[in-house]
Order: sequence, then structure tokens, then C-alpha cells
Amino acid sequence: MNNIIFPKINLNNIKGVLIDIDNTLYPYDPSHQAAIRTCYYAYVKIIKKQISFEEFYKQYRAKRMQVTARLRPQGSCRSRLFAFQALFEDMNLPSAFNYALKFETLYWETLINTMKRSDDAYHFLLSCNEKSIPVCAVSDMQAHFQIKKLQALGLERLINYLVTSEEVGSEKPSKNMFLTALQKLSLDFNDVIMIGDDESKDIQGAKSLGIITATVRVEN
Repeated sequence: MNNIIFPKINLNNIKGVLIDIDNTLYPYDPSHQAAIRTCYYAYVKIIKKQISFEEFYKQYRAKRMQVTARLRPQGSCRSRLFAFQALFEDMNLPSAFNYALKFETLYWETLINTMKRSDDAYHFLLSCNEKSIPVCAVSDMQAHFQIKKLQALGLERLINYLVTSEEVGSEKPSKNMFLTALQKLSLDFNDVIMIGDDESKDIQGAKSLGIITATVRVEN
């Protein structure tokens, strides 16, 4: 995978931009780690069960994978709430859904509050705005969390449209994700560029429709 940087992206003859969010507009991993550690500390305090962070994360990841496999390709397959709910149900906690909601809220509040916007991504989007090139974010996730991310990153006014797997009912690299974005932009496949970090989802998915691409993964 040949990673390039935003300033090197050629917008000549481009009428619209499709762009990924996570690891493209901001680095996801540091915020995710901060969020899951916050949930771990809350788990030890609220549930009053001594467990290592590594074991907590292992159990959480196992539930996330189960939820993803069961609900894919819908946007709900990304649900942290369902993963926490399954985790607490396995512990036979009464009204496990109450704990699940608390921990999902804690996870997302921490992740969103610790995100750091890529300066290059910001200036690239500013450039698109100055050139009157509309931008559509294309992301695998529930819509309201992605909207909150864009707002927290201060990018909501630089992005004209949003397409999520929750809205479309399928995830990248499904052609439906990109076709929906093109429909919103009222543009053809040869009018746009797709920018993202994931070679199989973002890049190959777009290329399958003949869309030109740029692989960008922002650094921590």
C-alpha cells in the first residue's frame, strides 16, 4: 500500500471528494485506547471485580467480534452497546442493558473528547471548500456517532454529505456505499476521488467502480 499525504493529492479535474473518517481525518487508535481504558477503570470500580486490563479487553473484543459477525453488514454490527450488553449478560448482572448504556456512553464520550484532528486533513478540506468541490464522508458506522465526531473535529461545515453503513445497509467495499455518495453529490464515478486508509474497503471498493483513489492514513 502506497500511502500519500493530503498536500500531494491532485484535485485537477475533480468535481467531488469521497473521504473516509476514522484514521483518515484523525488517528482512531489513540482515542480508542483511551476510551477502552476509561471503561476498564469504570468496570473495576462499578462492577467491583478485579481483572487485568488485558483480560477485560480480550473479553470485550470477543463480544465485539460476535456482534459484528451476527449483524454484518448493517451499521449496528459496529455497536459498542450490544458488545457491552453481551459482556454484562454473561456475568448475569440484573438489567445488564443499563450497564451497557452507561459504558457505551462512557466509551464514546472519551473517544470523542480525546480525538485530535489531522491538520493536513483540515487544510485539505478547506482547500476543497475554497475550490467549491463538495465533499461526502463515507464511513462504516452508525450515523450519529460519525456526526458527533465531525462536529468535535470542527469539520462539519467542510463536509457537505455523509454516507454511513447504517444508512445504506451494507459496509465498504460494497458498491452501494459509493453509489449512494455519488447520488448525493449528483456526480459520476469519473468525476470524483475516494480518499481513505483501508486498502480493501476504501481503495479497492472505490476502484471496483472505476473511481480514482488516494490512500491516506494519518499518523498518531
